[in-house]
Amino acid sequence: MTERVNFTNLQIEIVQSPRQAVFTFKGDVDENFRQNEVPRIKKEELVFELGQINNFNSCSIREWVYLMKDMSKLGRIVFRNCSVTMIDQINMVPESLGNGVIHSFFAPYYCSCRGEVTKLIETAKHRSELSNKQAPEFSCEDCGKKLEFDALEESYFLFAEGSSAIAS
Repeated sequence: MTERVNFTNLQIEIVQSPRQAVFTFKGDVDENFRQNEVPRIKKEELVFELGQINNFNSCSIREWVYLMKDMSKLGRIVFRNCSVTMIDQINMVPESLGNGVIHSFFAPYYCSCRGEVTKLIETAKHRSELSNKQAPEFSCEDCGKKLEFDALEESYFLFAEGSSAIAS
């Protein structure tokens, strides 16, 4: 079963199976986002696919936190493929996670041959680096050189502090 919720700059696709509901967010979480219009679905696992969130604005933060509070009562929340914007949001407002855990997220890197590159990081695979606020190492797919992490590790991996927010 697939359901869609559309806001001016944000689309949410919801796909349900017997034990989980997957919410895929695409676009901007802005002043047009109304959390009370997002269906509350009780499942063992509620998966939030967040790789295509481009922007969060200050008007939407409260709405997002209310959504996570409600969803936290309905099932285990898993965040997958969090965009750099989503990680920034989680770091600024930890309540953005509700009781969720981050399974995977994108992080900014840089290579002299390609410029800015984002890499997907799986938290279970890189748990020790993340717990120590260290960027996992990746090589450039084009030139083979080691990519440089393109943010402050201490700030970007703040969400991993204490490790309760990252999946095992």
